[in-house]
Amino acid sequence: MTSPSPTLRALARRLVPFSIRAGLRRLPAVAMALLRPPPPPERGDTTHFPHAHCERSSPLRREITIYEEALQQAKEHNVRLGASRIHGLVLAPGETFSWHTVVGPPIRLRGFRPGPELHDGSLSEGPGGGLCQVANLLYWLAIHAGLEVVERHRHDLDLFPDHERTAPFGCGATVFFPFRDLRFRNPHPWPVMLEVRVDATHVHGAVRMPENPGFRCEVLEVAHRFVRRDGSVWRENRLVRRTHTGGSFRDDPLSENHARVAYVVPEHQLELPESAAAGGTS
Repeated sequence: MTSPSPTLRALARRLVPFSIRAGLRRLPAVAMALLRPPPPPERGDTTHFPHAHCERSSPLRREITIYEEALQQAKEHNVRLGASRIHGLVLAPGETFSWHTVVGPPIRLRGFRPGPELHDGSLSEGPGGGLCQVANLLYWLAIHAGLEVVERHRHDLDLFPDHERTAPFGCGATVFFPFRDLRFRNPHPWPVMLEVRVDATHVHGAVRMPENPGFRCEVLEVAHRFVRRDGSVWRENRLVRRTHTGGSFRDDPLSENHARVAYVVPEHQLELPESAAAGGTS
């Protein structure tokens, strides 16, 4: 039996809503997660983890929002629920955090609501939509806590210009049960605790440790540019993690990022693609 042609697959994508296609693909993994839930993770408190090694906050609402108030409220609900599943979780030395294991399937049966999601380059509504705000925060914290990123998926679309941006482009993670996970490992010889809490306006996160480990990390952006390609504007960069210990430092590559831009970029900020810069012919 031959597989469907690319034309038939493209037609199916247009005719069948993404939510239905994704729901059918998710069904076996959701059933397994409900029938055999993982054991509850170990949790701690600040008594045993007094040192907040790195901290970060992000607003629940932004001045530029592309979706309606109902979706915004669903997103905030999902963010609060997702944060509650993670807050206080302890990673022992050598242990790996998995978003899908800890947060689980974001379905109505578990309290999640349909919220804003991006699929096929456009805004849609999906179960647990908006949880990526927590995943973005966790990824940033993992980098700055010196944790080893095992699995991370980048966003396909750059939604907003840099107004109020405090982290480089590409310093985030997208999650989609059960296919796109966020996983990071604790390589330190001491345990770490993840702290994620939500107040009326912000999501706050921290990685706490028993004591100051004597190092700090920062993220450096390399080769950032906007470029027009195939009729669209794309944003690209490379990220490097710099770890400072005493008076020395070490640089390690983190990721190469590229995403289609969903806002207007001034022409003077655009670079020519390599083929155009070289004359367009080879």
